[in-house]
Amino acid sequence: MMVITGHDRAICDWAQAKFVGLNFASTHSAIGFADRGDGTLLGAALFSDYYPGGNVELTYYGPGTLTRDVLNAISFYAFVTLNASRVTCKTKRENKDVARLLTKAGFKFECVQKRYFGPTDGDDAVVYSFPVETAAKWLKRMN
Repeated sequence: MMVITGHDRAICDWAQAKFVGLNFASTHSAIGFADRGDGTLLGAALFSDYYPGGNVELTYYGPGTLTRDVLNAISFYAFVTLNASRVTCKTKRENKDVARLLTKAGFKFECVQKRYFGPTDGDDAVVYSFPVETAAKWLKRMN
């Protein structure tokens, strides 16, 4: 997969078409992941609510594309390019597949935000964090 940077708005627009009903207007920056053959966009990492030297929120879309190479690129972008000290992800409580994937990647459960995504318990947000110390293994693999 090919990493695409410098096209934040186009990547956000593509992801927003996939996440119908969500608005990514507050996105700070984005990186895309495209097919090496035809350049088709397959995944997008959107970074928002960025506090320089602090936290950045990550939203990722790309079914079946969250590979080690993609995690390496996300880690590099968040911790080296943006100089964040942690990355935060939120998923719906009922989204067990994403929760397992985040845990496997090294994200740690942090808390539950009640009814974050809507009016029911299934709409609770489960929050995971990924501090720079945890990302060190991903960053080392890039060197």
